[in-house]
Amino acid sequence: MKFNILLANLKPHLWEMVSDTVHFVRGALEACGETVTVSTNQLDPDAINLFIDRFYEEPEFPLKLKAGGYRFGLVCTEVIGEDGSWNYGAEQDDPNVYALYRLAAEAAEFVWVLLEESLAACRAMNPNSAVLPLGYLDSIETLPKTPWESRDIDFLLCGFGSPRRGKVVQALAEAGHTVVYPAIPVPAYVRDSLMERTKINMSVQKTDRHGIVSATRLCHSIINRVPVLLEYSGGATPYDTYCLRAEPKTLVDDCLAALARDDLEAHAETAYRRFKEDRPMMSMMQRVLTETLRQ
Repeated sequence: MKFNILLANLKPHLWEMVSDTVHFVRGALEACGETVTVSTNQLDPDAINLFIDRFYEEPEFPLKLKAGGYRFGLVCTEVIGEDGSWNYGAEQDDPNVYALYRLAAEAAEFVWVLLEESLAACRAMNPNSAVLPLGYLDSIETLPKTPWESRDIDFLLCGFGSPRRGKVVQALAEAGHTVVYPAIPVPAYVRDSLMERTKINMSVQKTDRHGIVSATRLCHSIINRVPVLLEYSGGATPYDTYCLRAEPKTLVDDCLAALARDDLEAHAETAYRRFKEDRPMMSMMQRVLTETLRQ
C-alpha cells in the first residue's frame, strides 16, 4: 500500500512543528512494509493521501478531495475536547476552527489520533478513528551519543516562544545555569545539534492555561537518550516511566532538582531501553492499519 503525506494544508511556518510527527508516521508505515512519500501539494490518486491536523490554507479542500475520489486520512496531533475546544481552550481559537476540522474529519477515510484524550471527539466526527501511540523506531534514533562530560547545555527549551516560558528560562539562567531557548520553531537539524549537547530537554507549558503532553517531543528525546522533563499537572501519562516530571507551581525548583541528580545519564539510558522494549511502534502501527483501513 502507498501513502502520501502532504503538508500544504498547514501554514509553512508550522511545517517544522510537525516534522517529528511526519518522521514517526512515515517510519512506522515503512517499518510495516508500506511505501511512503512526503510532499507539499502533490496529490497522488493511487495512494492514501495523509494530512496532519487542520486545513488552515483551504478549508473546503477535504470536500474537493472526496468529490474527486481521492482517498485521504487525517493525523490528529492535538487535544480536542468533546465540547469542541482545542487544547482545553488554551489557544482561544475561533469556534470555526472546530467546525472546519469536523468537516475534514467527516470526509476523511479515517482519523489517527496521537493523544488518547482526543479519541472520543474524533470518533464523534468520524467513527473510523483510532489511537496511534508513538513508540520506538530505529529511524528516529539519529543523534550521536555525546559524552556526558562534553554536554555544555544544562537546559534546552524548543518550540514557540511565550512570556511564561521566557520567565522560566530567565529564572534558570539567574540560578547560574546554561539555558538555550530559541523562542521560535527551529529546523530539526538545529534542534538536534542542540540536543546533542543537552543535559535536560524541557517540555514546558506555553501558558498557565495549557496542560498538554507533547508526545512527539518526549518520544524523540527518549529514543535519543536525552533526559526529558515534562511539566504537567494532570494525572499519570503513558510516558511517566521514561521521563522526569515537574509541577507548574514548583517548576523551576523541580528543574534544578532534576539537574542535580547524579544519575541523569543512567536514567536516560534506562528510559531508552525500557521504551524500546515496551513500545515498538511497528506493531502498534500494524494494529491501527488493520483497524482503520478498508482495502
